[in-house]
Amino acid sequence: MDIKLSKRMQAVADMVKEKKVVDIGCDHAFVSIYLAQKFGTERVIAMDVKTGPVEIAKANIANYMLADKIEVRMSNGFDKLSVGEADVAVIAGMGGYLMIDILEAGKEHLKAGINLVLQPQSDIQQVRQYLDYVGYIIEAEDMLIEDGKFYTIIRAVPRGESTVTYSKDDYIYGPVLLEKRHPVLKSYLEMFRDKNLELWDKLRATDSEKSRERMMQLIDELDYNKDIQQRYFGEGVW
Repeated sequence: MDIKLSKRMQAVADMVKEKKVVDIGCDHAFVSIYLAQKFGTERVIAMDVKTGPVEIAKANIANYMLADKIEVRMSNGFDKLSVGEADVAVIAGMGGYLMIDILEAGKEHLKAGINLVLQPQSDIQQVRQYLDYVGYIIEAEDMLIEDGKFYTIIRAVPRGESTVTYSKDDYIYGPVLLEKRHPVLKSYLEMFRDKNLELWDKLRATDSEKSRERMMQLIDELDYNKDIQQRYFGEGVW
């Protein structure tokens, strides 16, 4: 039987092209199972730092009769992975700074050229900046809405001979998402604008130094938001 993934996890899995995969922070191993069922995948190593998810992952893998293709390991990040065991690392569903910490601790794998599929829950700008800093380029991106929340998925590969450089816009909103004029990014920009305008109205009703300082910040944020919408989507007037 084929496993069915959530919209977010499906988008993560769709970014994986390699034959040997490590799923770091695998939780219940649903992505690992999907990838093991996918044509062309030879081996998946599913790893998590906690006992509970590891045991549940083992049970789920046994239920799908995939123990011959998926190995489960208890591991803090890359700790229990040898260099060269995987062609791509999937890291999804955690904060951006935790993701950066995991990548930094596993830098030997980055130096060896492992590809990355990342889905940070926060601090996405910082993740993109880190990837650039350690010599990776963003090959693909996707963005979606699930249960009212916005999610971004990034596929990054070693820079190699590429001479691509990233701008402030690219770090904040994603070079591929901007290039594609991604419709979900447009929705995100509109949501961000509307929330800031709502906050502006609330702050305008108060009269304090702190509220005035925040209103000045909001002006800058709204101007930048408008500029992005105009340059990439041809709109943004409100």
